[in-house]
Amino acid sequence: MQIFPFCPNPHCVWHLKAPAHPWARPKGFYTTKAFGRIRRYQCPACHTTFSSQTFSLAYYVKRPLPLADILARLSSGESLRAMSRNLSVSLSLLSNRIERLARQALALHATCLAGRIGYDDICIDGFVSFDTSQYFPSEIPIALTAHSQFILDFSHASRKRSGSMTPSQKAKAGMLYRRTCLERGALSRSFRETLLQALTLQPPTLHHPFVLITDEKPDYQRILYALPAFRHQTETHRIVHWTVNSKLPRTLSNPLFASNYIDRELRKDLAHHHRQTVCFNRNVAQGMLRLSLYLCAHNYCKPFRIGVRKVQQPQSHAEAAGVPASMVSYFVENLTDGIRAFFSRSKLSVMMQRTWEKRWPTPGKTTPEYVPKYARA
Repeated sequence: MQIFPFCPNPHCVWHLKAPAHPWARPKGFYTTKAFGRIRRYQCPACHTTFSSQTFSLAYYVKRPLPLADILARLSSGESLRAMSRNLSVSLSLLSNRIERLARQALALHATCLAGRIGYDDICIDGFVSFDTSQYFPSEIPIALTAHSQFILDFSHASRKRSGSMTPSQKAKAGMLYRRTCLERGALSRSFRETLLQALTLQPPTLHHPFVLITDEKPDYQRILYALPAFRHQTETHRIVHWTVNSKLPRTLSNPLFASNYIDRELRKDLAHHHRQTVCFNRNVAQGMLRLSLYLCAHNYCKPFRIGVRKVQQPQSHAEAAGVPASMVSYFVENLTDGIRAFFSRSKLSVMMQRTWEKRWPTPGKTTPEYVPKYARA
């Protein structure tokens, strides 16, 4: 009899922890065109029926696709249209597989964050792109470790276009902004929640104060100084703010190198963030899922340093940041071929939950995003 790790019903007493012995009762079969004959089971505690496919990343899939190939194409600068043509699939089917991979990556990343034992300075800077139109720039503050370039978390904010515009551009911008309701204080909110998450993941201690490295943007200092954690510091709870001029050379000796590095990688590796491109985010929620998939793959799948090593280097950014090698292997093995992550069993941050449930608003769009039922289980 097959042993399942838990009951897939979120309301079952065996959902978080099931017995070690075989507990699922066989309950017949059903046949699919994609996978053939599949056995069904029943949970004796809640009487919910399920199958082995329920725990698979291919759950409810009518056409299997090579997920590892999709991840490699996405991380290599290939656009969604090009991927759909090369794989001979529709754009909606491809987006569905990327969403599955992104949710899996978020859940595994949250698990690995809980096991991280390293300590490092934290860099936070806003990555600037745009969504739907250049009249709606976006700023994505990303928190990452200064020396290992390990991504902790990130947020998103949509804002109005700044800078000089021609009279026709001003007229078009005014028309668009009258029809679109943008969140007030979105830039402050996104930086604040990213900073609070970094403080939660790496709280200051007696021997390791929390060192925050940013550029000289006044909003960063204002938000930091308003936090109770900064205003009420003690000898064992210190927060240090290190500001760096953004015009300094973006070399390895720059204290803000980690943020400059990930900015370069995103411009290079994600088609919808290239400079002067027609491949931009038409949908913020889906764009954040693609970004989370890429950043998680950067943490665990990409080598920490490329080139000839005179001394032994960590194999990935996660290992360099203090994540045990066993957890890194667990991430890599389960990302494309593991047990499907369940929302109710994943310890996600507020921003990860917003990405998982596709709750990032797209400028000009008023209807909520469609999220399948299995993604909310």
